[in-house]
Amino acid sequence: MADSENASSIGEVVDGIEDIAEREDDVSIDDLLDEFGDRSFAPLMLILALIGVTPVGGIPTVPTIIGLCIAVIALQMAFGREHLWLPAFITRRGVASDKLTKASDKLDRIAGVLDQIAKGRLQTLASGPVRRVVAGLIAVLCCALPVLELVPFAAAAPFLAIAILSLAMMVRDGLVMLIGGAVAIGALGYGVYWFSA
Repeated sequence: MADSENASSIGEVVDGIEDIAEREDDVSIDDLLDEFGDRSFAPLMLILALIGVTPVGGIPTVPTIIGLCIAVIALQMAFGREHLWLPAFITRRGVASDKLTKASDKLDRIAGVLDQIAKGRLQTLASGPVRRVVAGLIAVLCCALPVLELVPFAAAAPFLAIAILSLAMMVRDGLVMLIGGAVAIGALGYGVYWFSA
């Protein structure tokens, strides 16, 4: 088992998800908190965003529910909380473990690609107050999810941006943070274009 509470790569986070899926019939937010700890803001946002990128994120209402969970986590990070708190109606939400198991190959591929590009560069752009600003951006991205959910799999773009930004915060890579910011702006631009078209 990966040392989930000190996960420093997407690969370790995905290993943690797979460990839970093997033990439980349903994987809930509570299970993720138990696995990763209540200080793991970025890993938890990363996990939820990765789930949103997989076919699980194509199930109606799932992107909005995942987005709500991420937004609650991101806002707490933005306001400087040290320990994560989530209401019971969110922590009880879960996904069938067999759906996560089916998506694990895709998760492994995404993890491999993103872990290769995260090298801990330009660390000042991914630490300190910048992390709180980025957490605020992630909360804004979550606001676009209910709209993008109306277009099949369009929610994958903001989820990918959230995953990249969360990874950048985990490994303190400013270059990856900039890439994530560009993807985030593109995802928000697409949401505005689609909504106003």
